[in-house]
Amino acid sequence: MKKVLFAMLILCLSASGVLAQGWPMFFHDAQHTGRSDSSAPENDVIAWSYDGTGSFSSPVVTELKVFVGSDDGNLYALNAINGLLLWKFPAGDSISSSPAVADNRVCIFGARDNYIYALYVENGAKIWQFQTGDSIYSSPAVDKETVFVSSTDGYLYALDALTGEQIWKENLGKMTSSPAVYNDRVFVGTWNGRVYALDEQDGSGIWMYQTEWHGTENGHVIASSPAVVDGRVYVGANDWHVYSLNADDGSLIWKFQTGGHVESSPAVVDNRVYVGSDDNNVYCLDARDNVDNREIWRYKTNDRVQSSPAVADNKVLVASWDGYLYALDAENGSLIWKHEIGQVAKASPAVAYEKVFIGSIDGKFYCFGSWGEVVGPSISTGVEYLLIAIFFFLIVWWLHRKMAD
Repeated sequence: MKKVLFAMLILCLSASGVLAQGWPMFFHDAQHTGRSDSSAPENDVIAWSYDGTGSFSSPVVTELKVFVGSDDGNLYALNAINGLLLWKFPAGDSISSSPAVADNRVCIFGARDNYIYALYVENGAKIWQFQTGDSIYSSPAVDKETVFVSSTDGYLYALDALTGEQIWKENLGKMTSSPAVYNDRVFVGTWNGRVYALDEQDGSGIWMYQTEWHGTENGHVIASSPAVVDGRVYVGANDWHVYSLNADDGSLIWKFQTGGHVESSPAVVDNRVYVGSDDNNVYCLDARDNVDNREIWRYKTNDRVQSSPAVADNKVLVASWDGYLYALDAENGSLIWKHEIGQVAKASPAVAYEKVFIGSIDGKFYCFGSWGEVVGPSISTGVEYLLIAIFFFLIVWWLHRKMAD
């Protein structure tokens, strides 16, 4: 009976949207689509901001909590409604890795102290830690209770998300790219310009694709993280190209040249690829295999775009080294709004609960969007849904009593 009552409460809360619309890992999901089902703000109204002390990583948002790492060595958990600090966990060094939340209860991230950590989302208590051979800049991807994360020690690791036990590791070369998971395969880029596909179960190699070398410093690096959608792997490279590869065999489908390094990770939505470049532009590309004009539109900012775009509600949310967060029309690239937040380096926005969350390198973390329409943050709306939940609870309790009599 307790299970029935709990299920009724969860059903009520889910219907209200409280448990939906999350952004539980880097680029939203294990495939790194960069797409959110949430709507996005129509203007640059700030719901709240939090003052930290270091450069923030890309955040994740789930269970009405924001999880974000910082150069000050702490993993922060903030209340997504008001920005109040819930708890923080000190790692041994700065945290560039975006966390991932597994099973709605375990927060997993890597740090430059060579460790991968797993914490309880409710209180920040440590569950396990796993030591690699070097710093971790990669953001974990979680699939089927397995966490995949790369390290600058050259290994891609597969760990049990709940225990931290190593399942396998594979030496591919130095990596800061974050792995993506699709159709029982793991995809990742390396600093030697290669894209790999590995078997999710045992780490065995399936295929490898070698990108070009541009002839400039770091011109062979893949710092971009792959997105895998509809059997295609999309990834940027420092050879100035965006690549589309066949996920089955790694063959080249198309490539598009920008005017600079592509360290931004592509978002892929509705046959369009959205990605930033060091040539200061945000690009929208046609993802289909055979088209005459690959570029649909571009929007020029005033500095490099190494942040990865998030797409929601027909909007593209992306930050630039020029210090602005941009909201662009996904159809035509026109500016909807922009807001100066300070430089963000490679940090990328998360979109959840109709809000945009992002931090800057000066220790400021922002939540954009009014809380007027989303369930929970408004006192009046929250009370309404609480009363509905109580009402359903009482009905089930009464029915249980009647049946018992």
